[in-house]
Amino acid sequence: MKYMNFKNVVIFILSLITVWIVVVFFCYKGYLTNIEVGQIQLGNCRDFTTQDGVIFDTGADFSYISSNKIGFPFFLFPVLVNDGEGNNKILPMYFTQHFEVNDKVKIKNFAYFSGFKSNRIKAIIGMNVLSKLNMLFLSTQNTLDIKSFDFKPQIPSSATILKYKDRICPKVTLRLDNEVIDDILIDTGFDGDLSIDEHYIEKLKSNHSCDTMIRTNNTLFDTQKVKKIIFSELYINERLYKNIHVVQLKKRLLGSKFLKRFDKVFWDSKNLTVYMWNENDEY
Repeated sequence: MKYMNFKNVVIFILSLITVWIVVVFFCYKGYLTNIEVGQIQLGNCRDFTTQDGVIFDTGADFSYISSNKIGFPFFLFPVLVNDGEGNNKILPMYFTQHFEVNDKVKIKNFAYFSGFKSNRIKAIIGMNVLSKLNMLFLSTQNTLDIKSFDFKPQIPSSATILKYKDRICPKVTLRLDNEVIDDILIDTGFDGDLSIDEHYIEKLKSNHSCDTMIRTNNTLFDTQKVKKIIFSELYINERLYKNIHVVQLKKRLLGSKFLKRFDKVFWDSKNLTVYMWNENDEY
C-alpha cells in the first residue's frame, strides 16, 4: 500500500513536470502569441522606437520588458542572457497575456525577459513576436503598420529585395563595393546604416573618402565607445548610396538608418523577405 502511494506521488510529480515543460515550450516558441493589426507612430529616434519607448527590434531574437508588472505576468524560469557584446546576466523569463503599444496595438500571450533597467527603453519587442506578423514602414508618416500574414502591398519591380533563411535571426548577404559579406543581421534596433568588422572597413577606406569619429554604442546591459566611419558614397548591392554611416563592431548589422533611406519598407515575415523602395531614384 505504501509502495503504491509512493508510486502515485511519483507519477503525479512527473505528470506536473511534463505539463510544465509543454506549457513552457509553447510559451517560448510563441505558439499562443497573437497581435492585433494597427498603425503605430514612431518617435524621433533613428531606430524603430515608438513615442513611448518601445523598440520593434528585428536584431533581438527575444522580447524584453523593463517591468514585469504588465498583463498579469506568469514566471517561467531564469535564463542566462547575452547582449551580443559579451555581457551576460541571468534574467527571469515571464509569460504575459496582454501588452499594449501606444494604446494602438495589443500583443497577447507572449514570453519575455525582464529585470533590465533603462531610462530610454520601456520594452524591446523581438523576433519571437515580430516573426509572427508583417510590417509596413512609411517614412513620410514615420509610422509602422502592423499587418497580418496575408497582407502584401503593391511592390514595384525596382524595389530592393533582401531574403533571409532563419525566421528568428534575419541574416543576409550584401555586396559592399566588390566585397561580399555574409551573415549581416537586419537590425531595426541599431540606429546606423551598417556595422562590420575592421577588416572590411579598411578595405572600403582604401577606395573611398571618409571621416572617422567616436560614438557611443548602446547594448542591453552596457555602453561602449566605438569608431564610426562616414563614407561620402558607397555601393551596396551594386546601387550607389550617399553619406553611409558604418560602425566598427564585430557584429555585422544592417541598421534602421539604412532602412529609413527608403519611402517604404515592407517586412514580409511569411516569406522571409524585406522589400524597400522609393518614389524616386535617390538613396
